[in-house]
Amino acid sequence: MAHSPIHGRITETEGDLFDAPDGAALIHACNCQGSWGKGIAQAFKNKYPAAFTIYRAHCQNLLSKASYRTVNPVPDEGSLTGNSRKVRLPEGTALVIPPQEHDHMGRHKKHWIICLFTSRGFGRGVSSPAVIIQNTELAVVDMRRQIAELHAEEGLGGFSGELWSCRFNSGLFGVDWALSRKVLEDAGLEVTVVSPREG
Repeated sequence: MAHSPIHGRITETEGDLFDAPDGAALIHACNCQGSWGKGIAQAFKNKYPAAFTIYRAHCQNLLSKASYRTVNPVPDEGSLTGNSRKVRLPEGTALVIPPQEHDHMGRHKKHWIICLFTSRGFGRGVSSPAVIIQNTELAVVDMRRQIAELHAEEGLGGFSGELWSCRFNSGLFGVDWALSRKVLEDAGLEVTVVSPREG
């Protein structure tokens, strides 16, 4: 008997992502250069400076000690079609950062931060949309693996299991949100996606 594919449940709402419940994990897309300088990344940096320090150190460590892996070709990338692509880590991976005491002192909510490394660079150095979506697929697989490991451990360290996100990749990376949303759906994830209220 053939199994039908599992699709996740994506709930879209308007509001403030940072109002997510205590113990939730907040997902956003990151570059691999250690910069949360603009857009929602800047808001993450302002709200979670200790998490930013961990993210930046992770990037700097991998920038100083180059490590690569080979992935399948990217569809619709012209010259890359038919050739494998060499990826320098952390591109195509996820970093799961537990709540940091400095970030939740004086607040009642502790949030996990999940960084999906979907673009090698930022600004003029941002990866192409096709590369970003492939990196998103790879990073979501890595995120799922790490979340499964958290669930397997005794005591989740306050992780509620709830996943919340912005419409990642669609801001400064310029990728149609529907493409990133499909990655989450195809991964079978349940995610609450929050967009800022209009007006």
